[in-house]
Amino acid sequence: MGTIFADRGFISVNGVEVLDVENISAKLTDGTKPVPTMTRNRRTKGFVKGNREFTLNFSVAVQNKLGSPKIEEIDFENNDVQLTFEQGSDRYTYVNLDHADTEQSASGVGAEGKKVWNMVATDRIDQVGNSALFPTSLSNIPG
Repeated sequence: MGTIFADRGFISVNGVEVLDVENISAKLTDGTKPVPTMTRNRRTKGFVKGNREFTLNFSVAVQNKLGSPKIEEIDFENNDVQLTFEQGSDRYTYVNLDHADTEQSASGVGAEGKKVWNMVATDRIDQVGNSALFPTSLSNIPG
């Protein structure tokens, strides 16, 4: 029997699943930049890390007879908002979620209407924490 790979992702906001999701993207950026130094071999000696950033974007198909989710209308300033992203056995919860921007569009006759959210978060909690590819702690790898 072959290996089955994940083909779908699911999101929920404060425990409520968002339906009709078409596309999900979750990005972690460390802001890593090389530090140019005057080495004899003209190679970068090391790196500096910036602040860790978490960005998410997702889109839903807009139904004809039902209103779309109004995630952009949440009072993010006065409420603790979390988004959970599941794909296969990976499960991440993004905390201190905030709204960046929202777009709603129809690309043409015969195409579904689409609503897209771009969100930011201050942290991510890995609720699984294991990997089939390598140990979570690289210090366990023999040198």
